[in-house]
Amino acid sequence: MPTLGERRAISAVEKDKFPAVQKRIQDAAGFEVAIKVDWNSLALPGDDQYYGQDDYLVKTVFLPIENAMKNVAKDAMGKEALKAKLSTINIHYVDAGISASAYKDRVKFESGTLDINFRPFTNSADVDERTSAIISVLEAAL
Repeated sequence: MPTLGERRAISAVEKDKFPAVQKRIQDAAGFEVAIKVDWNSLALPGDDQYYGQDDYLVKTVFLPIENAMKNVAKDAMGKEALKAKLSTINIHYVDAGISASAYKDRVKFESGTLDINFRPFTNSADVDERTSAIISVLEAAL
């Protein structure tokens, strides 16, 4: 369980940054897909001073999802497939013994839910690699 300071810091990200991020992801998908975020799981201990920086969550979690939605929904066929089969995007972080850079192993699609388990604040330059992992999983399921 995050400390009070960590909960305050992640709550600020949820309130101040997430609404715009959520809109960009939904716009990219072409519909208002539900996005569920386990904020406490993304609040890594001792990193609360970084939570609001783009390298913490935007580049490592949210931008790859947005980019993947844009790629899959680039035409009518992709938009229709997403709308027909994607109901929820679930974002969280659990170590689970999987390497932080094993991006494809950290993305699942089951029963209409796209599950993203990327570690925040790690390898923030790997936006394209994370995006590719999401696209690969989505296209196989759609």
